[in-house]
Amino acid sequence: MAEKIKIEVRLFANLRERFPKESRGVKEFEVLEGFSIDDLVDLIGEIDRSTVIILKNGRREKDFEKKLKAGDRIALFPPVGGG
Repeated sequence: MAEKIKIEVRLFANLRERFPKESRGVKEFEVLEGFSIDDLVDLIGEIDRSTVIILKNGRREKDFEKKLKAGDRIALFPPVGGG
């Protein structure tokens, strides 16, 4: 039987709207061991995987199949534009 682990998720810019306003874009999740970044994106809902920037524990992560571990910190950023 898979154990539950806790992870922290931080959403930035317009993605913050997916969490309650008082959370300020930060939420702790309790998920089953073996949960992947892809599973997390599904849980948060309607995020374009082709453009979102994901950091796992402060480092860019492009492998959405990467399994999460207890205490991981995940940050999601929308695409960035500029001039």
